[in-house]
Amino acid sequence: MKFRNFLLGVCVLFCLVSCENEDVDDLFQITEADLIAEDSDLFSLLDRVTTDDPSATDVTCIDFIYAFTVVIYTEDIDLEFSVIVNNDEEFSDVLGMVDDGQYINVSFPISSTLDDGTSLVINDKDELRAAIDACIEEEQQIIIGSSTATAVECVWKVQIPDDVLFSTYTDAIFKLKNAGVVEFFYRGELYNGTWIFYFIENDLHININLDTDEIVGEDWNFDWKVNAINNVLIDIEIEDETRFLLEKVCEPDTYCTTLVFEECELEDMPGTASFILEDYIDCIIVIAAPQPELDEMGELPDPIDWILTFYTTQEDADMNINLIPADVAILTDMQEVYVRIENPETLEFTTTIITLLSEECE
Repeated sequence: MKFRNFLLGVCVLFCLVSCENEDVDDLFQITEADLIAEDSDLFSLLDRVTTDDPSATDVTCIDFIYAFTVVIYTEDIDLEFSVIVNNDEEFSDVLGMVDDGQYINVSFPISSTLDDGTSLVINDKDELRAAIDACIEEEQQIIIGSSTATAVECVWKVQIPDDVLFSTYTDAIFKLKNAGVVEFFYRGELYNGTWIFYFIENDLHININLDTDEIVGEDWNFDWKVNAINNVLIDIEIEDETRFLLEKVCEPDTYCTTLVFEECELEDMPGTASFILEDYIDCIIVIAAPQPELDEMGELPDPIDWILTFYTTQEDADMNINLIPADVAILTDMQEVYVRIENPETLEFTTTIITLLSEECE
């Protein structure tokens, strides 16, 4: 199959939190079919693209947008190392360090509908090479640069469109750590991974890959089409079936990641901080409260006004005795608190644990 008018621009959006490159452990759940071998034609092609070799002019339409993370795997598909590359020279140097039998990672499939109505599906590295060979050069730097500017700060909170009743991922958080590396927080759990932006013709895509074989990975590890993007919102969709809105949020008090709550230590009591438990109720509900289920008519039940109470032991939480006042300050350096989350109508309850940590602030 011959693909025309194809541009693959790899654009990794990042939030710089450190001046140091750090290895990324086990970014992907991958198989050998997903990897590019050092002795393959595609690897040689990538090497040519990142050098000044005049013979590479027929593939210069591959326009890498830096910085991003390159992950190297051994012949046994174990993580060897990862490194952030900032330009063609650095990428070429990394490719030169890949030994016989080693691999670099690419996520598949990549798919789109071209301007002429042709369906483009790239299932593996060989099809990717064929698409690269058939592409033509097209300038996309302005659009890619605009997209990059939207993700260099804050976090991205998952929201749903108005016509969607419910998603378990509502209020989950994508947090960009460094070039191409992302942390995904869902129901108090952390999932590491990457996301990459690139163009197929005039269509912008985001390729998300979380390092998990759980249902979270099955739900998110796709090549998503970007319907719209601006400095506060990214609208993504897969095959007209699943759609999410990623909303940029910059105020820490307006999003939740885990059930670990940190406060600055007191000036007159080093190592000790003041915690008021009721301040964390909204986050605890988002992360730990039982989620609603659609009824037989496909409708959501009325929202539940959960009652949250706090205890020092699991037994006290189960028996609902010896409550810790939620509106009184707790002075501690580190403490675990048991939370009882109760439905006031049915009296059914669940429990969870939160952790209070003091931190040294400037």
